[in-house]
Amino acid sequence: MKRSIFVLLFMAVFCLPGAGLCEISADDILGQWYTKDNEAVVEIYKDGETYAGKIVWLAESVATDENGAPVLDANNPDPDKARQPVLGMTLAHGFSHVGGRDWENGHIYDPDNGKTYKCLMKLKKGGKKLKVRGFIGVSLLGRNEYWTRKGQ
Repeated sequence: MKRSIFVLLFMAVFCLPGAGLCEISADDILGQWYTKDNEAVVEIYKDGETYAGKIVWLAESVATDENGAPVLDANNPDPDKARQPVLGMTLAHGFSHVGGRDWENGHIYDPDNGKTYKCLMKLKKGGKKLKVRGFIGVSLLGRNEYWTRKGQ
C-alpha cells in the first residue's frame, strides 16, 4: 500500500504536464496555433529536419485592406515580397527540437514591421500554449508571445 502511494506520488510530481521530466516528442509542436490576439492562425509543420510555420488564416478584420483586397506584406524591405499576401506566408523557419519542451535556432518574421528575429519556442500548459520568444542577439533582449493551440 505504501509503495503504491509512493509510485502515484512520484508520477504526479515528475510526469504531469509542465513538470518537464516526461518525454516530449519533437513533433508535439505540430498543429495550428492562434496568435496572441487571435487575428491569425499559424500552422507549424515539419520542413525536412526542422520545423516552420505559415499563416493559414487571418481574421476578417485584418485579412483585407480598405479596398477589400488581400492584405499584402507591405512592410517587407524586399520589394518583391512586399507585393505578396500575408495569408499563406511562411513567417517562422529553422526550428530544431533541442529536447524537452524546447525548439531553438529558428527565425520569425514580423509582418507588422518587416523585421526578422531569432526565435525560440517552448510548449507550455500540457501542449495547449506555445511560448514564442523573438529576440535580437541574445534571448534576454526580446519579447514573448503566447499562442493557443487551435481546438483547445
